Amino acid sequence: MVITYSTDRGLNWSAPEFVTDRYDSTVAFKAGALLPNGDYCVNYEVMSPGDINSTGFLRVYFRKRNGVISNAEEINSHIPNSFQLFQNYPNPFNPTTIISWQSPVSSHQTLKVYDVLGNEVAVLVDEYKPAGSYEIDFNAKALSSGIYLYRLKAGSFIETKKMILIR
Repeated sequence: MVITYSTDRGLNWSAPEFVTDRYDSTVAFKAGALLPNGDYCVNYEVMSPGDINSTGFLRVYFRKRNGVISNAEEINSHIPNSFQLFQNYPNPFNPTTIISWQSPVSSHQTLKVYDVLGNEVAVLVDEYKPAGSYEIDFNAKALSSGIYLYRLKAGSFIETKKMILIR
């Protein structure tokens, strides 16, 4: 297996590094992000030589505790077929909820929370993301009870959903 990585969102790639003595597939670092909960998310693109149909994405979370990585978990091994913003869960919630979405293409993505008057109360995501499935924990401890809207913009895709905070 060969590993290459990019630190500029795939514009340039490192020289291939052999991590096994066989050339079966390539795993390429695609993007990384420090999430609000302290996890570090790393996205990889997996490619098999000569078989374009076996290309896929792998998303791994790393959690650092006391300077040591304590957890790594694969959460995505394929590219979604369509954009989709899912209903948060739990809903109603107090004070945290999970918001999930999927994107079939790499794009700049924003996920924002608004009150019912249209005032922006939180920016959860505002960055370039590769194709894949995502989720983020939203902590509304600073907000009062009520109805809130969350909106995903990814390329030309825009969708808004409603969630309810109950104290």
